[in-house]
Amino acid sequence: MSEVKRRKASSYEMAMKLCPTARELEFLYPLELASPRDGEVIVDFPSGGAYLQPHLAKICKGATCLAVEHVSGYRDDESAILEGEWSRLPFANRAVNVVLTLAAIHHVLGGRPAFYQECHRVLDEGGRLIIADVEAGTRPDRFLSEFVAKHSSEGHEAVFLTRETEEPLLEAAGFRVSDYELRKYQWSYPDRRTAIEFCRGLFRLDLATDSEIWDALDGYLGIDNHPSGVRMNWELAMVRADKRSDS
Repeated sequence: MSEVKRRKASSYEMAMKLCPTARELEFLYPLELASPRDGEVIVDFPSGGAYLQPHLAKICKGATCLAVEHVSGYRDDESAILEGEWSRLPFANRAVNVVLTLAAIHHVLGGRPAFYQECHRVLDEGGRLIIADVEAGTRPDRFLSEFVAKHSSEGHEAVFLTRETEEPLLEAAGFRVSDYELRKYQWSYPDRRTAIEFCRGLFRLDLATDSEIWDALDGYLGIDNHPSGVRMNWELAMVRADKRSDS
């Protein structure tokens, strides 16, 4: 399996607890793309602290979400989070219906074929692989590659998505890409202070001042002020790859 540069859990988990609704649309959109049905099993990998689970019922109450994580430190007291790896998910052949990977695959630096092949193994007939991640050349790419890389002591190494790169890899693993869309939306916070602290924790911005973080959020991404609080622009490529019946 290719080298993975996913970072520590603690500050990320603190951010999600500080403002658990900030990224609500980011969780709902890929679930909608998956089109889950009653009785189906959706795998959230890597799940972090199982942030996707509460949103599934808004899309399909009869489906089940299984959280799988490979980094220690996300809710250590949460026994419902399964252990797995990019190259080995903890499921039998054809045991699940959807694998959904959100904002994480860019940490797999040297290519994704082994993960795609593993998803193909665990997906049943009619199964779907959903990928939601930063697309190369977008504002989030520049924010992460320039500001976060400079202002986080952990740095930020990544290989972001392009359709030209990912689609051939997915097809070689036995999938057909049925949807690839750059989806724009906003993260929502009650106020400026929460926006700063949320992003400091989520992106591990331990080398940045409050004003530097705020200026970067506004300058790289764009900030809108609303009566209900602060909204920050974000966008991800959202990909649906269907398991081919002939594979």
